[in-house]
Amino acid sequence: MIAVASLLSFVIIMVGVARLTGAKFDEAPLTPIVQERELHFVDQSDGSTEIVDPSTGEVIQTLAPGGAGFIRGVLRAFGRQRMGYDATIDQAPFRLALRQNGNLTLEDPTTGIVIDLRAYGETNQASFAELLPARGASQ
Repeated sequence: MIAVASLLSFVIIMVGVARLTGAKFDEAPLTPIVQERELHFVDQSDGSTEIVDPSTGEVIQTLAPGGAGFIRGVLRAFGRQRMGYDATIDQAPFRLALRQNGNLTLEDPTTGIVIDLRAYGETNQASFAELLPARGASQ
C-alpha cells in the first residue's frame, strides 16, 4: 500500500509540475512525403459522397450511403473541427500523404490537424491508400 501511495503521489506531483512549467513531450517528427494527393469530399443529394481530385476534377471514388465507415468517421471528426473555423467539409481539400516510412497521413490545411492513419490499423489505413494514384502515375 505504501508503494502504491508513493507512486500515485509521484505521478500527481509530476503532472502538477508539468502543468505549471508548461513542459511537454515533443511529437515525433513526420518523415518526408514521397507521394501526395489533395482530396475534396463532396456530399451528394442521394447521401453518397464523391471523393474528387481538385487538380483534375477526377472522381476518385464514390462512397455509398452508409458505406466506407472509417473514411466517413474521419470526415465527421474533421467536420466537427472545421465548425470552429466556420468552414464545412467540402470547402477546402484535404492532403493525403504517403510518408517515407510507409505511413499515411491526412492533413486538414484549414485547421492544421494532421493524423497518422497507421494509428487506426492496417485495414483502415488501406482504405485511404486506395485514394492515392498508382505509384509512378502522374499526380
